[in-house]
Amino acid sequence: MTQNIPVIPLLLVISSGIYSLFALFCVIEFFRPEKQEVKDISVAPISILKPLSGKDPELYENIQSFCSQNYPEYEVLLGVTDPNDAALDVTEKLQLQSDVKIVVNERSLGTNRKVSNLNGLAEAARYPLLALSDSDMRVDGSYLKHIAGEYFSGENTGLVTSFYKISDPVSAGAAFESLTIALDLIPSVLVARRLEGVTFGLGASMLFSREALNAIGGFEAIADYLADDYQIGNRLWQKGYKIILSRYILEDRAGAMSMAGHLKHQIRWARTYRACRPKGFMGYGITYVFPISCLLLVQQGPTILSLTAICAAVGLRLCLALVICNKVIRSKKWLRWLLLLPVKDILGFGIWIWGLLGSTVVWRGSHYMILKGGKIREMP
Repeated sequence: MTQNIPVIPLLLVISSGIYSLFALFCVIEFFRPEKQEVKDISVAPISILKPLSGKDPELYENIQSFCSQNYPEYEVLLGVTDPNDAALDVTEKLQLQSDVKIVVNERSLGTNRKVSNLNGLAEAARYPLLALSDSDMRVDGSYLKHIAGEYFSGENTGLVTSFYKISDPVSAGAAFESLTIALDLIPSVLVARRLEGVTFGLGASMLFSREALNAIGGFEAIADYLADDYQIGNRLWQKGYKIILSRYILEDRAGAMSMAGHLKHQIRWARTYRACRPKGFMGYGITYVFPISCLLLVQQGPTILSLTAICAAVGLRLCLALVICNKVIRSKKWLRWLLLLPVKDILGFGIWIWGLLGSTVVWRGSHYMILKGGKIREMP
Protein backbone atom coordinates (compact mmCIF):
# COMPACT_ATOMS: atom_id res chain seq x y z
CA MET A 1 0.00 0.00 0.00
CA THR A 2 1.35 3.39 -0.98
CA GLN A 3 1.92 5.68 1.99
CA ASN A 4 0.02 8.96 1.84
CA ILE A 5 2.26 11.99 1.46
CA PRO A 6 1.40 14.69 4.05
CA VAL A 7 0.74 17.56 1.66
CA ILE A 8 0.52 20.49 4.12
CA PRO A 9 3.61 19.60 6.20
CA LEU A 10 5.54 18.96 2.99
CA LEU A 11 4.51 22.31 1.54
CA LEU A 12 5.62 24.02 4.75
CA VAL A 13 9.00 22.28 4.56
CA ILE A 14 9.45 23.27 0.91
CA SER A 15 8.42 26.88 1.59
CA SER A 16 10.74 27.08 4.57
CA GLY A 17 13.59 25.62 2.53
CA ILE A 18 13.04 28.18 -0.24
CA TYR A 19 13.09 30.97 2.34
CA SER A 20 16.34 29.62 3.82
CA LEU A 21 18.01 29.57 0.41
CA PHE A 22 16.81 33.10 -0.33
CA ALA A 23 18.01 34.30 3.08
CA LEU A 24 21.44 32.78 2.40
CA PHE A 25 21.55 34.62 -0.94
CA CYS A 26 20.57 37.93 0.73
CA VAL A 27 23.30 37.56 3.36
CA ILE A 28 25.98 36.81 0.75
CA GLU A 29 24.81 39.70 -1.41
CA PHE A 30 24.76 42.25 1.41
CA PHE A 31 28.13 41.39 2.89
CA ARG A 32 30.10 41.11 -0.33
CA PRO A 33 33.05 43.53 -0.54
CA GLU A 34 32.01 47.09 -1.27
CA LYS A 35 33.04 48.43 -4.66
CA GLN A 36 33.47 51.97 -3.44
CA GLU A 37 35.00 53.43 -0.33
CA VAL A 38 32.69 55.06 2.21
CA LYS A 39 32.93 58.83 1.94
CA ASP A 40 35.24 60.52 4.41
CA ILE A 41 32.97 63.09 6.04
CA SER A 42 34.68 65.60 8.27
CA VAL A 43 32.26 68.53 8.19
CA ALA A 44 29.28 67.16 10.13
CA PRO A 45 29.59 67.27 13.94
CA ILE A 46 27.60 64.56 15.73
CA SER A 47 26.04 64.20 19.18
CA ILE A 48 26.15 60.62 20.48
CA LEU A 49 23.19 59.90 22.77
CA LYS A 50 23.57 57.02 25.23
CA PRO A 51 20.48 56.33 27.40
CA LEU A 52 21.51 54.44 30.55
CA SER A 53 19.62 52.47 33.16
CA GLY A 54 21.60 50.51 35.71
CA LYS A 55 25.02 48.92 35.38
CA ASP A 56 25.30 46.89 32.20
CA PRO A 57 28.23 44.47 31.88
CA GLU A 58 31.43 46.32 30.94
CA LEU A 59 29.54 49.62 30.85
CA TYR A 60 32.64 51.78 31.30
CA GLU A 61 34.53 50.06 28.45
CA ASN A 62 31.46 50.24 26.19
CA ILE A 63 31.05 54.00 26.63
CA GLN A 64 34.79 54.55 26.43
CA SER A 65 34.77 53.08 22.93
CA PHE A 66 32.34 55.81 21.83
CA CYS A 67 34.60 58.44 23.43
CA SER A 68 37.56 57.34 21.30
CA GLN A 69 36.36 58.05 17.79
CA ASN A 70 38.58 58.94 14.86
CA TYR A 71 36.25 61.79 13.98
CA PRO A 72 36.95 65.54 14.02
CA GLU A 73 34.01 66.88 16.04
CA TYR A 74 31.57 65.04 18.26
CA GLU A 75 30.23 64.89 21.79
CA VAL A 76 29.00 62.04 24.00
CA LEU A 77 25.93 62.53 26.20
CA LEU A 78 25.06 59.98 28.88
CA GLY A 79 21.49 60.12 30.16
CA VAL A 80 19.61 58.79 33.17
CA THR A 81 16.11 59.46 34.47
CA ASP A 82 16.93 58.71 38.11
CA PRO A 83 19.55 60.84 39.91
CA ASN A 84 20.41 57.75 41.98
CA ASP A 85 20.87 55.44 38.99
CA ALA A 86 23.69 52.95 39.52
CA ALA A 87 25.11 53.82 36.08
CA LEU A 88 26.25 57.18 37.46
CA ASP A 89 28.89 55.44 39.58
CA VAL A 90 30.54 54.29 36.37
CA THR A 91 29.94 57.26 34.11
CA GLU A 92 31.19 60.02 36.42
CA LYS A 93 34.76 58.88 35.66
CA LEU A 94 34.13 59.62 32.00
CA GLN A 95 33.43 63.31 32.69
CA LEU A 96 37.16 63.81 33.07
CA GLN A 97 37.34 63.41 29.30
CA SER A 98 36.47 66.18 26.89
CA ASP A 99 33.03 66.38 25.29
CA VAL A 100 31.37 63.95 27.71
CA LYS A 101 28.26 65.20 29.47
CA ILE A 102 25.91 63.51 31.95
CA VAL A 103 22.24 64.48 31.63
CA VAL A 104 19.76 63.72 34.40
CA ASN A 105 16.20 64.14 33.14
CA GLU A 106 13.40 63.28 35.56
CA ARG A 107 10.61 64.66 33.35
CA SER A 108 8.40 61.89 31.95
CA LEU A 109 6.94 62.07 28.46
CA GLY A 110 5.02 58.81 28.64
CA THR A 111 5.13 55.13 29.51
CA ASN A 112 8.49 54.40 27.86
CA ARG A 113 11.06 55.86 30.26
CA LYS A 114 13.86 55.30 27.75
CA VAL A 115 12.17 57.71 25.32
CA SER A 116 11.96 60.34 28.07
CA ASN A 117 15.67 59.78 28.65
CA LEU A 118 16.39 60.22 24.94
CA ASN A 119 14.35 63.41 24.83
CA GLY A 120 16.41 64.91 27.64
CA LEU A 121 19.60 63.94 25.82
CA ALA A 122 18.40 65.44 22.54
CA GLU A 123 17.50 68.71 24.25
CA ALA A 124 21.00 68.92 25.72
CA ALA A 125 22.77 67.97 22.47
CA ARG A 126 24.69 70.69 20.63
CA TYR A 127 24.75 69.27 17.12
CA PRO A 128 22.07 68.69 14.45
CA LEU A 129 23.09 65.07 13.79
CA LEU A 130 22.14 62.58 16.52
CA ALA A 131 23.61 59.09 16.90
CA LEU A 132 21.62 56.85 19.25
CA SER A 133 23.13 53.64 20.59
CA ASP A 134 22.23 51.19 23.35
CA SER A 135 24.42 51.07 26.44
CA ASP A 136 25.61 47.49 25.90
CA MET A 137 27.16 48.23 22.50
CA ARG A 138 30.87 48.63 21.75
CA VAL A 139 32.56 50.07 18.66
CA ASP A 140 35.99 50.78 17.25
CA GLY A 141 37.39 54.19 16.31
CA SER A 142 35.94 54.14 12.78
CA TYR A 143 32.28 53.93 13.86
CA LEU A 144 31.27 57.59 13.43
CA LYS A 145 33.26 58.06 10.24
CA HIS A 146 31.65 55.00 8.70
CA ILE A 147 28.01 55.75 9.49
CA ALA A 148 28.41 59.46 8.68
CA GLY A 149 29.85 58.52 5.30
CA GLU A 150 26.84 56.31 4.62
CA TYR A 151 24.46 59.04 5.80
CA PHE A 152 25.84 61.50 3.24
CA SER A 153 26.24 58.93 0.46
CA GLY A 154 22.88 59.76 -1.14
CA GLU A 155 19.96 62.15 -1.13
CA ASN A 156 17.03 62.28 1.28
CA THR A 157 18.61 59.94 3.83
CA GLY A 158 16.59 59.92 7.02
CA LEU A 159 18.31 57.21 9.00
CA VAL A 160 21.40 54.99 9.03
CA THR A 161 20.88 51.95 11.24
CA SER A 162 23.16 49.04 12.07
CA PHE A 163 23.28 45.35 12.89
CA TYR A 164 24.97 44.04 16.00
CA LYS A 165 26.57 40.74 17.04
CA ILE A 166 27.85 38.80 20.04
CA SER A 167 31.15 37.38 18.83
CA ASP A 168 32.32 35.68 22.02
CA PRO A 169 29.46 34.54 24.26
CA VAL A 170 30.49 33.89 27.86
CA SER A 171 27.40 31.93 28.95
CA ALA A 172 24.80 29.61 27.48
CA GLY A 173 22.18 32.37 27.56
CA ALA A 174 24.50 34.73 25.69
CA ALA A 175 25.26 31.95 23.18
CA PHE A 176 21.55 31.43 22.48
CA GLU A 177 21.20 35.19 22.09
CA SER A 178 24.18 35.33 19.75
CA LEU A 179 22.86 32.51 17.55
CA THR A 180 19.43 34.16 17.42
CA ILE A 181 20.89 37.51 16.33
CA ALA A 182 23.23 35.99 13.77
CA LEU A 183 21.04 33.29 12.22
CA ASP A 184 17.52 34.67 12.67
CA LEU A 185 17.53 38.46 13.02
CA ILE A 186 20.20 39.38 10.45
CA PRO A 187 18.89 37.10 7.66
CA SER A 188 15.25 38.13 8.22
CA VAL A 189 16.12 41.84 8.09
CA LEU A 190 18.08 41.32 4.88
CA VAL A 191 15.18 39.39 3.32
CA ALA A 192 12.83 42.24 4.27
CA ARG A 193 15.33 44.73 2.83
CA ARG A 194 15.38 42.83 -0.46
CA LEU A 195 11.59 42.46 -0.72
CA GLU A 196 10.29 45.81 0.57
CA GLY A 197 13.26 47.93 1.58
CA VAL A 198 14.24 48.90 5.12
CA THR A 199 11.21 50.39 6.87
CA PHE A 200 12.42 50.41 10.49
CA GLY A 201 15.38 51.10 12.73
CA LEU A 202 17.54 48.85 14.90
CA GLY A 203 18.35 50.10 18.39
CA ALA A 204 22.02 49.09 18.30
CA SER A 205 22.75 52.27 16.32
CA MET A 206 20.67 54.92 14.60
CA LEU A 207 21.98 58.12 13.01
CA PHE A 208 19.48 60.79 11.99
CA SER A 209 19.09 64.54 11.99
CA ARG A 210 17.20 66.68 14.46
CA GLU A 211 15.22 68.00 11.49
CA ALA A 212 14.05 64.49 10.57
CA LEU A 213 13.17 63.78 14.20
CA ASN A 214 11.05 66.93 14.35
CA ALA A 215 9.33 65.89 11.12
CA ILE A 216 7.88 62.82 12.86
CA GLY A 217 6.80 64.75 15.95
CA GLY A 218 9.94 64.31 18.03
CA PHE A 219 10.34 61.82 20.83
CA GLU A 220 7.00 62.96 22.26
CA ALA A 221 5.22 61.11 19.45
CA ILE A 222 6.63 57.73 20.47
CA ALA A 223 6.71 58.16 24.26
CA ASP A 224 4.06 55.46 24.79
CA TYR A 225 5.58 52.86 22.45
CA LEU A 226 7.95 50.07 23.48
CA ALA A 227 9.99 49.61 20.29
CA ASP A 228 11.27 53.18 19.94
CA ASP A 229 13.85 52.07 17.34
CA TYR A 230 11.17 50.54 15.14
CA GLN A 231 8.89 53.56 15.57
CA ILE A 232 11.58 56.11 14.66
CA GLY A 233 12.58 54.22 11.53
CA ASN A 234 9.07 53.38 10.40
CA ARG A 235 7.79 56.93 10.87
CA LEU A 236 10.74 58.35 8.96
CA TRP A 237 10.05 55.86 6.17
CA GLN A 238 6.37 56.86 6.11
CA LYS A 239 7.49 60.48 5.72
CA GLY A 240 9.40 59.51 2.58
CA TYR A 241 12.90 59.42 4.05
CA LYS A 242 15.40 56.81 2.88
CA ILE A 243 16.67 54.33 5.47
CA ILE A 244 20.15 52.88 4.99
CA LEU A 245 21.24 49.61 6.56
CA SER A 246 24.86 50.16 7.48
CA ARG A 247 27.71 47.77 6.74
CA TYR A 248 29.17 48.69 10.11
CA ILE A 249 28.33 46.07 12.76
CA LEU A 250 28.46 46.84 16.47
CA GLU A 251 29.55 44.42 19.17
CA ASP A 252 26.98 43.63 21.87
CA ARG A 253 28.71 43.05 25.22
CA ALA A 254 25.90 41.02 26.69
CA GLY A 255 27.99 39.58 29.50
CA ALA A 256 26.96 36.36 31.25
CA MET A 257 23.33 36.52 30.15
CA SER A 258 21.15 33.92 31.84
CA MET A 259 18.74 31.67 29.98
CA ALA A 260 15.89 33.48 31.74
CA GLY A 261 17.25 36.80 30.47
CA HIS A 262 17.45 35.42 26.93
CA LEU A 263 13.91 34.07 27.06
CA LYS A 264 12.47 37.31 28.46
CA HIS A 265 14.23 39.32 25.75
CA GLN A 266 13.06 37.09 22.92
CA ILE A 267 9.47 36.93 24.16
CA ARG A 268 9.43 40.71 24.47
CA TRP A 269 10.83 41.01 20.95
CA ALA A 270 8.31 38.50 19.54
CA ARG A 271 5.26 40.16 21.06
CA THR A 272 6.46 43.63 20.13
CA TYR A 273 7.09 42.46 16.55
CA ARG A 274 3.61 40.93 16.41
CA ALA A 275 2.02 44.20 17.59
CA CYS A 276 4.00 46.39 15.17
CA ARG A 277 4.08 44.12 12.10
CA PRO A 278 1.37 41.44 12.49
CA LYS A 279 1.61 40.14 8.92
CA GLY A 280 5.39 40.04 9.05
CA PHE A 281 5.28 38.20 12.35
CA MET A 282 2.93 35.55 11.00
CA GLY A 283 5.21 35.08 8.01
CA TYR A 284 8.20 34.81 10.33
CA GLY A 285 7.07 31.31 11.26
CA ILE A 286 8.26 30.03 7.88
CA THR A 287 11.85 30.89 8.79
CA TYR A 288 12.11 27.94 11.21
CA VAL A 289 13.16 25.32 8.67
CA PHE A 290 14.58 22.81 11.17
CA PRO A 291 11.57 22.72 13.56
CA ILE A 292 9.19 22.50 10.60
CA SER A 293 11.19 19.55 9.26
CA CYS A 294 10.98 17.97 12.71
CA LEU A 295 7.18 18.30 12.56
CA LEU A 296 7.22 16.37 9.29
CA LEU A 297 9.33 13.67 10.97
CA VAL A 298 6.90 13.44 13.88
CA GLN A 299 3.90 13.30 11.55
CA GLN A 300 5.33 10.77 9.08
CA GLY A 301 7.94 8.88 11.06
CA PRO A 302 11.52 8.14 9.91
CA THR A 303 10.94 7.83 6.16
CA ILE A 304 13.25 8.76 3.30
CA LEU A 305 11.25 11.96 2.78
CA SER A 306 11.27 13.10 6.41
CA LEU A 307 14.93 12.22 7.01
CA THR A 308 15.93 13.97 3.78
CA ALA A 309 14.06 17.07 4.94
CA ILE A 310 15.87 16.99 8.30
CA CYS A 311 19.28 16.63 6.64
CA ALA A 312 18.53 19.42 4.17
CA ALA A 313 17.38 21.72 6.98
CA VAL A 314 20.53 21.06 9.01
CA GLY A 315 22.67 21.61 5.92
CA LEU A 316 21.00 24.95 5.14
CA ARG A 317 21.41 26.18 8.70
CA LEU A 318 25.07 25.18 8.83
CA CYS A 319 25.77 26.87 5.49
CA LEU A 320 24.19 30.08 6.78
CA ALA A 321 26.16 29.80 10.02
CA LEU A 322 29.46 29.41 8.18
CA VAL A 323 28.74 32.41 5.95
CA ILE A 324 27.70 34.56 8.92
CA CYS A 325 30.77 33.47 10.85
CA ASN A 326 33.01 34.45 7.94
CA LYS A 327 31.28 37.72 7.05
CA VAL A 328 29.97 38.99 10.39
CA ILE A 329 31.26 37.21 13.49
CA ARG A 330 34.84 36.69 12.25
CA SER A 331 35.83 34.46 15.14
CA LYS A 332 36.32 30.72 14.79
CA LYS A 333 35.64 30.27 18.51
CA TRP A 334 32.01 31.15 17.79
CA LEU A 335 31.61 27.94 15.77
CA ARG A 336 31.78 25.78 18.91
CA TRP A 337 28.39 27.12 19.94
CA LEU A 338 26.77 25.63 16.81
CA LEU A 339 26.20 22.46 18.81
CA LEU A 340 23.35 24.40 20.42
CA LEU A 341 21.79 25.37 17.09
CA PRO A 342 19.13 22.59 16.86
CA VAL A 343 18.01 23.32 20.42
CA LYS A 344 18.04 27.07 19.73
CA ASP A 345 15.91 26.64 16.61
CA ILE A 346 13.30 24.50 18.38
CA LEU A 347 13.27 26.91 21.32
CA GLY A 348 12.92 29.87 18.92
CA PHE A 349 9.96 28.20 17.23
CA GLY A 350 8.36 27.75 20.64
CA ILE A 351 8.97 31.42 21.47
CA TRP A 352 7.33 32.40 18.16
CA ILE A 353 4.24 30.36 19.10
CA TRP A 354 4.30 31.81 22.62
CA GLY A 355 4.46 35.26 21.07
CA LEU A 356 1.06 34.58 19.52
CA LEU A 357 -0.54 33.66 22.82
CA GLY A 358 -0.12 36.74 24.97
CA SER A 359 0.52 40.46 25.08
CA THR A 360 2.48 41.00 28.32
CA VAL A 361 6.24 41.57 28.50
CA VAL A 362 8.88 42.28 31.13
CA TRP A 363 11.33 45.12 30.47
CA ARG A 364 13.84 46.59 32.90
CA GLY A 365 12.01 44.97 35.82
CA SER A 366 8.56 46.35 34.92
CA HIS A 367 5.57 44.55 33.39
CA TYR A 368 3.76 45.99 30.38
CA MET A 369 0.77 45.17 28.25
CA ILE A 370 1.46 45.67 24.52
CA LEU A 371 -1.48 47.20 22.69
CA LYS A 372 -2.27 47.39 18.99
CA GLY A 373 0.42 49.14 16.97
CA GLY A 374 3.07 48.71 19.67
CA LYS A 375 1.76 51.05 22.35
CA ILE A 376 2.31 49.89 25.93
CA ARG A 377 0.52 50.20 29.24
CA GLU A 378 2.39 49.58 32.46
CA MET A 379 0.87 46.90 34.68
CA PRO A 380 0.92 46.69 38.49
